Amino acid sequence: MRGHIRKRGAGYQIIVDVGRDPITGKRKQKAVGGFKTKKEAEKALAEMIANVEKGEYFEAEEITLKEYLDKWIKAYCETNFAPKTLKSYKEMIEWYILPKLGHIEIQKIKPLHIQEFYKICMDEYNLSGTSTRYIHTILHTAFKHAVKWQLLLNNPTDAVEPPRRNKNQFSVLTSDEVEILLNALKGSSLYYPTLIAISTGMRRGEILGLRWSDIDLKNGYIYIENQLQRINKNFELVPTKTAKSKRKIAIPQLLIKELKELKKLQLENKLALGSAYNDLNFVCCKGNGEPYDPDYISRHFMRVMERISKRYNIPDVRFHDLRHTHATLLLKEGTHPKIVSERLGHSQIGITLDTYSHVLPEMQKEAADKIDILLLKKV
Repeated sequence: MRGHIRKRGAGYQIIVDVGRDPITGKRKQKAVGGFKTKKEAEKALAEMIANVEKGEYFEAEEITLKEYLDKWIKAYCETNFAPKTLKSYKEMIEWYILPKLGHIEIQKIKPLHIQEFYKICMDEYNLSGTSTRYIHTILHTAFKHAVKWQLLLNNPTDAVEPPRRNKNQFSVLTSDEVEILLNALKGSSLYYPTLIAISTGMRRGEILGLRWSDIDLKNGYIYIENQLQRINKNFELVPTKTAKSKRKIAIPQLLIKELKELKKLQLENKLALGSAYNDLNFVCCKGNGEPYDPDYISRHFMRVMERISKRYNIPDVRFHDLRHTHATLLLKEGTHPKIVSERLGHSQIGITLDTYSHVLPEMQKEAADKIDILLLKKV
């Protein structure tokens, strides 16, 4: 088995005999470039010759990224990833990666293609740096297996600079803006999930997984142990993210009052629908008792919020930002960060302090003003 190295521009290319065409009998050669130094090329040449001689070389010239990712999902992801992670990978691949890169043969994908794609993610798809880095993780992992399975010699994402994660990238509402939002949503399917999110700081899945048996309306507490997830085509209640996520939180009187009204409304629906009502005991559910799809709530909230934002000139927040709004309002009112951390279900108070570090300088100024008032009284 023979091969050689050829200088190409500023780099090097290797050419290897990979056998003969089974139809024509002619010798087939494989050329791979992109090596910066001769030493890198020599190493790759030796590895490729060894793979060909062992019968482990796979001709992948004509397989597109879409075809490869389909194989990768089935061969690796479906047996190694948790259902939620698998669903997330599939969605990111389908929504963002395939429309721009899916048609390109994997052997022809260069670092520049991927670098330009990340810019598209942020400029055209309007994704955050954090979301774009998540896509980078998916591509890096997929190409890592392509190298391991000897479809590629190098991982093109190794030479790509993913964008930085966006720290504290979220918008929050003021108390006045919260009032505007709740009044605008009153009577809609989003009202109760939104009210619970703002009042408690609970996560989307925790809110939609909340059952009446988890709420003590008499004493004003919610017990959070599960979250609702859509896995494949089924809804499942799964344990919360961490041990700290299992928590008991006090709820305000406004929420208690509204939940009592909701309970009455659900009882009326149950009596009206009879056997057609699915009594699954969910707090936030459709008129027939069925649970809401968590993704539907986020998408529907985004569409409705866009209209409300334009009409009332308030920030166009995401549903998850309601959790941040809850925490920010409490911190600005002087609530101890430890209490806020417990309400949010953070595993460590450091997460809370880091996430809401932008609020702390304002609190420092308010603290100084309070000291001023106290000292002036003594002077």
